[in-house]
Amino acid sequence: MNIIQTEKERIRRIIAVRKAEYSREQIEAMSRVIVERLLALPECRRAETVFAYMALPGEVQLKDFLVRCRAEGKRTAVPKVEIKEHRMHFYQIDSMDCLREGAMHILEPDPERCRCLDGEEDAFMVLPGLAFDSSGGRVGYGGGYYDRYLQEHPRHVLAAAAFHFQIFEKVPVEETDVPVPLLVTDL
Repeated sequence: MNIIQTEKERIRRIIAVRKAEYSREQIEAMSRVIVERLLALPECRRAETVFAYMALPGEVQLKDFLVRCRAEGKRTAVPKVEIKEHRMHFYQIDSMDCLREGAMHILEPDPERCRCLDGEEDAFMVLPGLAFDSSGGRVGYGGGYYDRYLQEHPRHVLAAAAFHFQIFEKVPVEETDVPVPLLVTDL
């Protein structure tokens, strides 16, 4: 393991400890603040298509964000991970009923019931992550799914949703890491 990978693993352990300090109710309350801030962004308001993610416990919860974007007439999509191909694709969701438990126990769209929107190159995309810095650095879970997707689809308008305890002065980045220019937090 190289020095950057070692530092990323150290940050992942720190975030796991920090997340455990917050109750589900606190996570939901902080998530509501972030959702309001995301919806108010000019980049989100202009977008016809919004890509987001279905959150794990302890992550910024974006279900309400997706519901409200759909209510505003936006197309909404969330990723489906293809483990064997080490890829992900974004599928349109018209309701939460078209989701099922998928890779890593995350809710994912059913590709038989949802349309792939990978061709929507100008979507406003909200990315998950474990740690961020103000320079656009992002530490994810280590699979590289978002970085590979974004290298193939570079025209998305990117924002990261993060709790205040996920922000570091500087996070380690590698050449393949795609920077995230907008960081939306609860503080």
